[in-house]
Amino acid sequence: MQIGLITVQGADYHPNRRLMEAARKKGCRLGLVNPYKVGPFIKNGTAGISGMEKTGLPGVILPRQGAQIGESSIGVLRHFAAMGIPLLNSVSAITVARNKFLTLQALSKHGIRGPDAVFANSAGLFYQGVERLGGYPVVAKKPSGRQGAEVFLLQGPADADLAVSSHLEPGVGLLLQRFIPPDNRRDLRVLVIGGKVSAAMELEPNTGDFRSNFHVSGESRASDLSLELEKTAVKSAQAVGLDIAGVDVIIDGYGAPWVIEVNYSPGFRGLEQATGKDIAGAIIDFALSYI
Repeated sequence: MQIGLITVQGADYHPNRRLMEAARKKGCRLGLVNPYKVGPFIKNGTAGISGMEKTGLPGVILPRQGAQIGESSIGVLRHFAAMGIPLLNSVSAITVARNKFLTLQALSKHGIRGPDAVFANSAGLFYQGVERLGGYPVVAKKPSGRQGAEVFLLQGPADADLAVSSHLEPGVGLLLQRFIPPDNRRDLRVLVIGGKVSAAMELEPNTGDFRSNFHVSGESRASDLSLELEKTAVKSAQAVGLDIAGVDVIIDGYGAPWVIEVNYSPGFRGLEQATGKDIAGAIIDFALSYI
């Protein structure tokens, strides 16, 4: 095996299928590695891993388990790194990117502007956060949600009460962000690979929905970025420490850009459809450069 793809999904899952197709076209092998079916061990002071005897160890690892990656999978990734196998992306970067508030912290530290945000792990802090953001409406998110799920628009106290009772877990918390109305707004997904913008698309929310994630609306088109926006996307990926990143940017009705999220295992079905680019091939090329 030359490239190991960390995933709990099967070969029919779109990103996995496309990456496997791209690898075959480039004459290399890509294998799916389920982090729950391999066994890290240390023997005589040397790190090893069971469950890969038939395929052999990969020359590079592509972690693509998504924002809900758990601590046991993080341990597996650390073990591969301890064995000297490069990870694209690193464990430290994934640890930040899988949590939306930690991502916003990293962006703020590097002077990259996102919507005003509050993290709340209690009901009292939640309601204080709404006031700090200037009142309703506000957006509430689970820190590690994915594909537009577990993102809520709170229009008033009744919505807030429901969010607190149904979704606020003290050990997890909720992220509150200032709402940017969809009117005259542009929603962009920018793919950054190896410090360069590889592709960009503009997303279209469904009528009556404030979310524009491709998995929610299914509507996208290619977008040409200004040099300034390209720099912002690349800087955002670097702020989080990611080699491969999906950077979500909103351009508000006044033309101001706001970085919303930075994803370490972005889907790319919409990007390939919108741009006609071989995104899977670009990811494979980048991975092969580390072998």
